[in-house]
Amino acid sequence: MYWGGLSGAFLLDDTPNLNVIAQLPANPSLSDIFNLATTGFAGVFGRSVSIFSFLLQHESWPDPRNFKFVNLLIHLVNGCLLALCCVLIGRQWRSQSIPLVAIAVISFIWLAHPIQVSSVLYVVQRMTLLSATFGLLALLFYLLGRRFLVRGENARGIFLVLLGLVPVALLSVLSKENGVLVYLYVLVLEYTLFANSEQPKLLLRLRQGLLAATVLIGVAGLIFIMPSTLEGYDLKPFSFAERVLTQFQVLTTYLANIAILLPNYFGVFHDDFANAQGLSLILSMLFVFGLIVAALIKREKWPLFAFAVLWFFAGHALESTFLPLEYYFEHRNYLPLLGLVFALVVYLSDLLPQLDGNKRKITLTIASIAIAFMSITTVRQTALWGDALYQAYAVVEQHPASKGAQSNLVEKLSADGQFQLAFDYHMTVIDPEQLSIPPFIRWLEFSCILPSVEPPEDDVLRRQAREAPHDNGAVFSLNNLVFGILEGRCPSAPVNKIQLVLDELAANPYFELNHADIIFYQALLQASAENFPAAADLAADSFRQRADVRVGLYQVNWRILAGEIEIAISTLQSLERDYAEEIAASIDLSARLQFLRNRLQSASRQ
Repeated sequence: MYWGGLSGAFLLDDTPNLNVIAQLPANPSLSDIFNLATTGFAGVFGRSVSIFSFLLQHESWPDPRNFKFVNLLIHLVNGCLLALCCVLIGRQWRSQSIPLVAIAVISFIWLAHPIQVSSVLYVVQRMTLLSATFGLLALLFYLLGRRFLVRGENARGIFLVLLGLVPVALLSVLSKENGVLVYLYVLVLEYTLFANSEQPKLLLRLRQGLLAATVLIGVAGLIFIMPSTLEGYDLKPFSFAERVLTQFQVLTTYLANIAILLPNYFGVFHDDFANAQGLSLILSMLFVFGLIVAALIKREKWPLFAFAVLWFFAGHALESTFLPLEYYFEHRNYLPLLGLVFALVVYLSDLLPQLDGNKRKITLTIASIAIAFMSITTVRQTALWGDALYQAYAVVEQHPASKGAQSNLVEKLSADGQFQLAFDYHMTVIDPEQLSIPPFIRWLEFSCILPSVEPPEDDVLRRQAREAPHDNGAVFSLNNLVFGILEGRCPSAPVNKIQLVLDELAANPYFELNHADIIFYQALLQASAENFPAAADLAADSFRQRADVRVGLYQVNWRILAGEIEIAISTLQSLERDYAEEIAASIDLSARLQFLRNRLQSASRQ
């Protein structure tokens, strides 16, 4: 089912996140990989477990196929863990356990639903997959421990519960921050499916303690992250209120796509999702609040319904609420989908024995057709993912207003060697009146590749770079463009225009977060022009704004080339003293340091 999708390309932030692999030395040891993975590259806690898994595949870089294949294996492992959790849930929920056939159907639907495709084939979403792996393991240990507690075997029970909710849950968080939601998942189980069963006092105290701890941690977390969260909205094209309100419509759309299997709406490009307003906003708010309130009120009378609803919304408690993230991504449904599928399949499994022969056949036929349609939709989606250029064309057709889809088509045409066609299409979608700098940086990239391309006018570049809202893609594109010049891949680069963009971006308040990067790119351009004193001064400025050892080592090299030996020696000694552990942990940094020592020794003898 997924095999055809493994031949696809990297997408969106795959490459920026996986570029860390290039920092590994040749034939790295496990220690080298571990040290680099724990440096902290993504998210609040560095997501070191996920980064470690990417680094282990360094021999596959930059071919995406093996990365996608490992994602698929993790997805299958998660399906097995999910099945085991369902078995334990069934045995502790009621006297009549869930039939194994029903559990197999739950696992298959969860594994094969088309909304899961982007979680598997979008390589960087291994972070989501691994977070789910350890989240399910944490839940599994909790359920095993809970079973011992019910039997009165408290020592074993407490050990397994703590094993799941502390170290294993921590691994989930270190894969991706929403691993912390495992505590909400446990509470949903306890207050819905397990609410009516007889509990020993220790288990009741554990439940109450977990609820209190979750509330306290949640409140403390909000207090801790809310200031930076609100600041994050300064870099987004939407406000805090717009984001929160639009999520009601986003959640409603997720549920509709899960249920109705709309084949043309699955994928990763949804940046054209409009701000919710008017009647659609009111209806979606009533729908979401209605489901949650009904689930809370009726959780003891309708435990299966309450479990489905509360599990789904618990899984969206971080990424679909107040954080300044893009509105819509399917991978956010990876674990939340379980509650809906579990409830539906168990309900039908319980219903079938109560039906007469004809009704049972009709119900099974409808269910079989639905599963077949779901499977066909998934196969179609994976086939689309397996052909990068065809997928790019299809997504633009489905989402003509999506800037991400447009940029992706230009990128895939360029990767296919169709540079002129890519440029011609790019010029049809670029809008000089809309403030967005990435399309103009792309235009500058085309002027490197196609000598006949005239770069944008200075006035247009100046306005875009000075006033455009923040976009991480712009910084990544500038990185590629500047290093392309240094490495000789862009011989006809309009350096003056690139310098103009960098100067204006440095004055753009929306790009304040990236000032250190922008100044460093300015330094690199000065070095390419052999203006080493200016390059060194700019590198020093960049380092003051963000202490990056690599930038510091660049500065030392340029000081040497500028003949400023005493400053070079002083700077190198400061780096060795203040960043000794970081340098020692990286073979690459250690090699650069030794190279500069040798250069300084040679310069001192002259």
